[in-house]
Amino acid sequence: MFGDLFEEDYSSVPSNQYGKGRKLKTKTVEPPAPREFTNLSGIRNQGGTCYLNSLLQTLHFTPEFREALFSLGPEELGSLEEKDNPDAKVRIIPLQLQRLFAQLLLLDQEAASTSDLTDSFGWTSNEEMRQHDVQELNRILFSALETSLVGTSGHDLINRLYHGTIVNHIVCKECKNVSEKQEDFLDLTVAVKNVSGLEDALWNMYVEEEVFDCDNLYHCGTCDRLVKAAKSAKLRKLPPFLTVSLLRFNFDFVKCERYKETSRYTFPLRINLKPFCEQITLDAVMNYTSRK
Repeated sequence: MFGDLFEEDYSSVPSNQYGKGRKLKTKTVEPPAPREFTNLSGIRNQGGTCYLNSLLQTLHFTPEFREALFSLGPEELGSLEEKDNPDAKVRIIPLQLQRLFAQLLLLDQEAASTSDLTDSFGWTSNEEMRQHDVQELNRILFSALETSLVGTSGHDLINRLYHGTIVNHIVCKECKNVSEKQEDFLDLTVAVKNVSGLEDALWNMYVEEEVFDCDNLYHCGTCDRLVKAAKSAKLRKLPPFLTVSLLRFNFDFVKCERYKETSRYTFPLRINLKPFCEQITLDAVMNYTSRK
C-alpha cells in the first residue's frame, strides 16, 4: 500500500570536473546495514497502526510466547499456500504472526510490514487508518488467537501466560456480611489521570477502599436494606506475564470530545506486588521485571 519505504539505493556519485581539470573519484554510496548497531527491526506504520505495532513488539519480545508460537508446525496450523483451499484447515492468524516474528528476527531490514497480518484480521484500509484502543485490541487479538488455536497443542497459550484473577469484596458495615465477586483478566487497565505513576494507580485500585454512605448507600442482601458499606479489590492470581495498559484517553464532558492525557507517568523497572494481592503466597508475591 505504501511501497517499499526502505528500498536500498546503490546509485553512484556522478563524476564531475572541478577547478583545474581535476576529476573526483567515483564512489559507490550504500546505506548502512539496517541492523548494524541494534540488531533490531521495526514495524512499518500503515497509517494508524502504531498502537498495533507496539503490542506486537511486546509479544515478539516475550520469549515464552514467541517460542510457543514457533513450536506449532504445519501439521497443526496448516500452510498459508493452502489458505484459498476450502477443504484445507488453515489457521491464518497464528501463521501470519509466525511469519511476522520470523521477519523481525531474521530479515536484514529496517522495518517489517503488518499488511498480511491485518488482512488476516479482515481489516479494510479504513481500519488500518483509524486509531483503536490498544487495550481493546489486546483482548481481541488474544481472543482471535485462542479461537484459532483450539484443537492444537497451543490451545492454552494465552490462558497459561496472561490469565489472572481479581477478587472484589463488599463488606456491610451493619452485619459484616462479605459479598465476593471474582473477575478474570488478561491485562490490567490502570488510570493515568490524577496519579503520578503505576504504583500510585495500583494503590488506588487495590489498597484504597471505596465507601458507600450518605446518598450512595449499598443494598445488603442479608440486611435487606440500604446500608453503609466498603468496597475493595485485590489481585487473587497473578499470571506469569502481567500486561499493564494505561488509560490515557478520557472524555471531556464540557467540550464533548475525547482527549489524551499527556502528563508524566512513572513506573519502576521492578515492582513489588505484595500490597496489591489478596494473600501472601508463593504465587502472589512475585516481582515483575519490566521488559524494555
